[in-house]
Amino acid sequence: MKRLLADAECHDALEPRIGGGALIGGLINWPTTSSGEELQLVASLPAKFLGVEGGAEYVSVFSFYSRDDYFLDRITYHGDPEEMEIIKRGGATQVVFHEKGGEVFGRDVIPARRLIVGDDVAQPYQGSGIGVPPGFLQNENLALDKGLEFSLQLYSGDFPANWTDIFGLSDALGYLFIDGKRSEGLFFAQVT
Repeated sequence: MKRLLADAECHDALEPRIGGGALIGGLINWPTTSSGEELQLVASLPAKFLGVEGGAEYVSVFSFYSRDDYFLDRITYHGDPEEMEIIKRGGATQVVFHEKGGEVFGRDVIPARRLIVGDDVAQPYQGSGIGVPPGFLQNENLALDKGLEFSLQLYSGDFPANWTDIFGLSDALGYLFIDGKRSEGLFFAQVT
């Protein structure tokens, strides 16, 4: 695994980044939960950055977030099938593969920070990183859909000020798994 660094503010929507706007304008509506709650854009990533070639140009990662209400149980997966069912049934996290559309913004916007790939890190690594192996905070033997492969992890403490609780707690990790052949993905968080 290589360290992922959240650089200074990013004004180029085509760069791999956390926060900012999603390049989905004119393609799809802004993602919501199954009950209609707007999701928060966590990251906008060129597919090539994730090693996905020959399909969609971008992968946008969305997750439920609330400044006021407890939501951790809606986005975490530590191996319990009921947790996965809550994530999938509720649509609390969504991974969208898409072409380049117009840049659009949700109700609340995380200040955009460019993601830069750094050096290799010792394992287990529980900060922001890209490439295998994942640095799980909990159960390492997770039941995931066939074809999904680990891509990257994002440490909530690396997000800009006022957003370090993006995954419910300031020391949580969000994990992105993708199946580039089927243009599908899964995103969930873990906490200790």
